[in-house]
Amino acid sequence: MTTTREEQAAVELGTTDVTPTVARVMVASFAITLVAMPTAQWAGELRAFGLGDRNSPWPSAAEILTSPTVVFQRWSQDDPGGMVGKTLAANAELLAEIQRYETSLEDRSLTTTVLLGPTRRRLARWFGWGTEDAWVGHDGWLFYRPDLDHSTGPPFLDPDVLARRRRGGREFSARRHPDPRPAILDFARQLARQDIRLVLVPTPTKAMVHPEHFGGHTDVDQPPMHNRSYLELVQTLEDNGVTVFDPLPILLHRHRQTGEDQFLSTDTHWRPEAMEAVARALAAELVNRRQIDADTPTPGRTRTTIQVTGRGDLQTMMKLGSGPTVFQPQTVTLNQVLMTDDRSHWQPDPTARVLLLGDSYTNIYSFEPMGWGQSAGFAEQLSWHLGQPVDRISRNADGAHATRRQLASNPNRLDGKTIVVWQLAVREFSSGDWPPIRLGRSNRDTGSTQSRDVVDFRGTVLATSGVPTPGTVPYRDAVLSLHVTDGKGSQRIVFCMGMKGNQLVPAARLRPGDVLTARLIPWTTVEKTYGRLVRIELDDPEFRLVDLPTFWGDLK
Repeated sequence: MTTTREEQAAVELGTTDVTPTVARVMVASFAITLVAMPTAQWAGELRAFGLGDRNSPWPSAAEILTSPTVVFQRWSQDDPGGMVGKTLAANAELLAEIQRYETSLEDRSLTTTVLLGPTRRRLARWFGWGTEDAWVGHDGWLFYRPDLDHSTGPPFLDPDVLARRRRGGREFSARRHPDPRPAILDFARQLARQDIRLVLVPTPTKAMVHPEHFGGHTDVDQPPMHNRSYLELVQTLEDNGVTVFDPLPILLHRHRQTGEDQFLSTDTHWRPEAMEAVARALAAELVNRRQIDADTPTPGRTRTTIQVTGRGDLQTMMKLGSGPTVFQPQTVTLNQVLMTDDRSHWQPDPTARVLLLGDSYTNIYSFEPMGWGQSAGFAEQLSWHLGQPVDRISRNADGAHATRRQLASNPNRLDGKTIVVWQLAVREFSSGDWPPIRLGRSNRDTGSTQSRDVVDFRGTVLATSGVPTPGTVPYRDAVLSLHVTDGKGSQRIVFCMGMKGNQLVPAARLRPGDVLTARLIPWTTVEKTYGRLVRIELDDPEFRLVDLPTFWGDLK
C-alpha cells in the first residue's frame, strides 16, 4: 500500500514526539520571554519612583484602568446636546484616553529608550532606511513625508479629497476645515475693512527645489513637483484681491544658476542665504507694487556675520541617540540684524506698518531654541531690506491657523498696519486645518491678571490638548494647553511644556480629572520666551474658552 506525500506528512506531524524535559524547557523559555520585558519595565519605573521621578509605584500599563473614571466624569458634565451630546462627548474622551495611553506606553518603553536609537542608526547607515515621517534621500539628505505627500498626493481642492479630509480627523477632535479658500478670503476681507492688504507667501518644500536628492537625476527644465490644485488656488486668491508671492521660482533659479543647495540637508527648512534672497525679493515686490513706500534705511540697525553649526529637525525626529551616524552637522553663515547702540538683537516693532505672520520658516534663524541661531530670521531680513521696522507674530507649526488665532486674541496689533505678510509652509494647503477666525475679539491675555505675581495653584484638569508623539513631528519642543478649574469654580487656561528635547515631560501625562499643582505666572510675562514654540491648542471651535485668563504653569 502506498501513501501520498501529503498523507505521509500528516502522519509524521501527528506523531511528533517531545520529551517532557524539552517540553518544560520550551514552556519555561516562553514564559520567561513573555514576562521578562514587562518585569524589567516595571523595575525601571519602581526605581524612578524611588528617585522621585514618578508619582506612582504602579506600572504605567495599569494607567488605562483609570480611564472609565475620567470618561464618567465627562459624561456627568452638562452638555447642550442633552443625553446624545453627553454620550458622544464621553466617547470622544475615551478615544482620547486610549491615544494618550498608547503614546505614554511608547514613550516610556524600555525597548524605545534602549534599542530604538542604535537600531535606527544601523538601518539608516546600512540600508538607507528612515522612519515613518523622516525619509532618507541621497547624499545624506532627509525629507519630511507630509511635504512629499503634498507634492505627490491628490489635488487638495478636489471635492472628494476635501470630503474625505473633513471626515478623516480624529474622532475626539473638533471638526476640521480642509478647504483653505474660505479662511484666506475671509481673512483678506476682514483686513481690507481696515485698509490693510494681505500678501500670502506659501513657502515651498525642499523636495520641490531639490528632487535630485530624493528621486535621483532630474531634468532642470522639468516643472517643479507641485500639487495639482496649487495653481487653481493661486488663481482664485488673486482674482479676489489677495497678493500671492511665491518663493519657489526664486529658489529654483538660484539652484539652477549656482548649483548651490537652497535647503538644509537634514532639516525641513531653507538655508539662510536662500531665505534672505526671498526676503530681499519680497521687499522689492512690495515697493514696486506701491503696497508700501520705500524708505531710507532705518538708522540704529546694523548687521554682523556669524557662523552656526546645528543638527536638522528631521535628524532629531529619527531619535538616533548618541553615536556615529551618516548624517553630519551643518554649518551655516548668518547675517544677524542688531541694534547699533547696544548690539542687542532685533525685536519686532508693534508700531510698524508691516506685520509678518509666520511659522517655523520665519523662526528658523531667529528663535534660538530651534538650534540655528537668532536675530537673523525672515522678519529680520525683511525689515533690513525694506529699510524700516517690521512687526512679527510667529509660531512653529500650524501655519494655517495658529498665527491668525494669536492675532485675533490681540487685534490691537493691527493698529497702524498697511500690509500683513502671511508666510506659511505650502504643505498646509493639503494637510492644515483652516477654521474661520473672526478678528476684533478682546485680548484674552488681558484677563489673566494685571499683577506679575507668582500664584501657587491647586485645581482640577478639565481638558488637555496633549502633545504629538515624539519623533512624529519636525520640532523638539511643544507647549500644551490645559483647561483647569480651582476649588471655587474659577476657570483658566494654563500653558506648560509638554515636550522638551523630543521627550515627553510630566505635564503631557495629565488627563481630565487629574489634580494640577503648579506655580502659575501670567502668560504675558513669559510670552516672549515661549510664545513662538509650537503650542497645541484645546479643541474650541466655538471660541468658548477664548476669554478665560491665561497663565504659564511650572508643575510642582
